[in-house]
Amino acid sequence: MTITRAGCAALLATALLLTGCARDITGTAVTAAAGAAATGEGQCATVTAPLTDVEPKNPREPKLRVPVPSGWERNTVMDNQIIRFAIVAQDLISDQFAPNAVVTLESVPGAQDPEKVFAQNRNNLTAMMGAYDLRTESNTTCGFPSETTRYTAPPMGPAPLRPVIMHAVVAQSQTSTYLATLTVQTTDAGNPTYMRDSSEIVDGFQLVLP
Repeated sequence: MTITRAGCAALLATALLLTGCARDITGTAVTAAAGAAATGEGQCATVTAPLTDVEPKNPREPKLRVPVPSGWERNTVMDNQIIRFAIVAQDLISDQFAPNAVVTLESVPGAQDPEKVFAQNRNNLTAMMGAYDLRTESNTTCGFPSETTRYTAPPMGPAPLRPVIMHAVVAQSQTSTYLATLTVQTTDAGNPTYMRDSSEIVDGFQLVLP
């Protein structure tokens, strides 16, 4: 069994996020520095935007936290077993498209090679979604292997052609391999506020095993 759906699920959520239907933010907002000090998560990067906890489906899952810059609002329309969290920046709407960030989480039993998981995830973007011009940078997130891929997504329903940033993290527990993805997208990638906010969202994303 392999992990295959996360990146595509985030893109499929785009159409329902276009209007930026907002809901109240749920979870606990803390500063990145305070969160690291309180839990000993010293390997996680710190940013200035407050962090919001992503509600887990069960106590065995990784703890996920997402920076939520000012002006970004929680959207729960697409929350399900895979899509765990989404925020929308209605103030930054361009071409009738609301910039958004979507978090997904998947798992399979046993251990899987992180590089193979990353490769499958990227392959899905090109084979299933038609993404192109992929540029990938390897990094780490809270000590776990991760990579950041920038690519161009083709028009999809009401969503126009747009640049996308996908940050993927692989973590292995004693029984499972987890893939978390954070996908951020806009039609106006040169907007200074979006550039600052998207950088904080990606850089400050946290995954910690319980």
